Amino acid sequence: MTIKELFDEIGWAGALIVGLTGTTIFGWIKIWSSQFKMLKHASLATLHSQLYDKGGLYIKRGSVTLSELDDLEYTWDAYRGFGGNGTGEKIYQKVRELPIADYETNKDWREVENIAAEHEAKRNA
Repeated sequence: MTIKELFDEIGWAGALIVGLTGTTIFGWIKIWSSQFKMLKHASLATLHSQLYDKGGLYIKRGSVTLSELDDLEYTWDAYRGFGGNGTGEKIYQKVRELPIADYETNKDWREVENIAAEHEAKRNA
């Protein structure tokens, strides 16, 4: 294939990209797609670890605060959104069944506790 045929096939912009980078747009898409898959896998692994660590702590303790439950729900939603399930879901469901701890809230966290209580009310509605 001649240079003119290359320009006709992929256009001037595509030829410039190939000339400057040594690869095509499709090559870059392939590279970025691979990177995205690795980042997704790393995020899923991190969320999985958080579910196990936090959920295990609450299960062992035998109760969960509203703030902790609200935080765990955000972790679970992200984990599920990335395709995680199985034992992570079992841990999340087991934590949801725990009694809510009765404790005096820290005044600095009162607003967070109120938001967590609203989220809990929506979940139970």
